[in-house]
Amino acid sequence: MDPTLEDYLQPEPATGLNLTAYYDKIVISWSYPEKNKAKLSSFLLERESVGGIKTLGFFSPETASLEDKDFIFGQRYKYRIFAINKKGIYSKPIESQITLKKLPEIKGLKYKITEQGVLLSWDSNDSVMYNIYRIQSGQIQKIGSTEKNYFLIEERFKDDLTSQFLTYLVTPYVSEPNVYIEGKGSEVKVPLKDFLPSKPQEVFWTINENGVYISWKEVPEKWIKGYKVYRKTATDSDFILIGETMIPLFFDVQYNINNLKSPVFYRISSAGPFKESEPIEIKVEVPNG
Repeated sequence: MDPTLEDYLQPEPATGLNLTAYYDKIVISWSYPEKNKAKLSSFLLERESVGGIKTLGFFSPETASLEDKDFIFGQRYKYRIFAINKKGIYSKPIESQITLKKLPEIKGLKYKITEQGVLLSWDSNDSVMYNIYRIQSGQIQKIGSTEKNYFLIEERFKDDLTSQFLTYLVTPYVSEPNVYIEGKGSEVKVPLKDFLPSKPQEVFWTINENGVYISWKEVPEKWIKGYKVYRKTATDSDFILIGETMIPLFFDVQYNINNLKSPVFYRISSAGPFKESEPIEIKVEVPNG
């Protein structure tokens, strides 16, 4: 295909040259209109510092980021990117600069189990904000961010966990237009055995032709996995688990007002992720006459 005038025009520059710095790397990212990528041969990325200008490389039109691990804290770095079309014509450059600085360490990180979940807290530092992550099975998941020196994580335990701990990571960060710096951070491990729910209270029961209805006051902890109901009869040597429920209500169809000839005992406990609460025990019997 014969070249056209458009082939010799200066290409559009890249847009949004963003710099994200961590304790061990700087991530340079950019974007380019998808419809115009076919006109490019490559991107050229440069870095300017006190040592001069360094070419970081030529990259395909599909590339949108690069990690730079060769840096020194305290120095200013200016990154510059060119779009190059298939005739070798360079676009105007776009630039972004960053001065790498070590952010203050997270000190005094501790946890408290509350009715809502896990309350993390640490020593305050007004110069930064904070990211909170959960580390599970080798994966890091961001939970949230805060400018305060505390953060409440509303944990809910639906699945069986493979670890006996919950691990959280808190990192400091600062954010400016096109520049983001995040520090190394600190971890805290929360043992699942520390999630000990309250004992159920205010148990009420009634019996009729259909069975035994048992209800109780909901415990305040929102993170419980539910409630466990145990039963013991005159022929049982110990309490036997007969059911689990997510709500403070249980219906036992095994016994009713017609077939209950001797007292039956029930125990109800709140189930945490690792341990159950102290149980409450009731005695169910049909009054004589």
